[in-house]
Amino acid sequence: MSTTICTLTEITDASAGGKAYGLARLVAMGLAVPPAFVLRNASAGHFPENMDEHYLALGSAAVAVRSSALGEDGGDASFAGQYDTVLNVRGTQHLRESIAHCVASAAHERARSYQQDHAGGSAITMNVVVQAMVNARVAGVVFTADPVSARRDLLVIDAVAGLGEALVSGEATPDHYAVHRSGEIVRRQLTGNEALLSDRDITLIATQARAAAASEGQVK
Repeated sequence: MSTTICTLTEITDASAGGKAYGLARLVAMGLAVPPAFVLRNASAGHFPENMDEHYLALGSAAVAVRSSALGEDGGDASFAGQYDTVLNVRGTQHLRESIAHCVASAAHERARSYQQDHAGGSAITMNVVVQAMVNARVAGVVFTADPVSARRDLLVIDAVAGLGEALVSGEATPDHYAVHRSGEIVRRQLTGNEALLSDRDITLIATQARAAAASEGQVK
């Protein structure tokens, strides 16, 4: 299959991978998602003729190049950390090199071993998300249920200063917040002297996360 290109608004199912489909659903919900395009069936050295046009349409900001392989995020396994991500990509040549690097990571020993153990070693269809980066003051992850206690009336936020890469890679310890369904902030564990998120920030994040989860049928 040849490599093709599409925007997030053109994605209607998980055929472009879970990451791309998740971003497309957020766009459909009207949330503020940095612009992006997706390379379907990406391969090193084979790029759509209109890729530079799509890249320039993202503006002058740096972009992130991330995998969105089929089966990357499933019900029984997650390939988080198995495939490489390249941040702060600038220029068409750097973009091509970064896409090739991301695609090549599917052949790394760790990824092939995980694939064999959890997906039977079937061939990987690699899609790649190219997305404009933002100059983040704070970044993190949100759980619409407490991952430790499994309480579904609590929403949990982990946040670090700057880009979220420091959190997901384990390089930084996050501020930790828990928000009750009523809106009350019931837990606040800080790593520094001052909270990274204000009460207003926490309320806004919790409201948007619950709305997004409810639209997907995850929260009642």
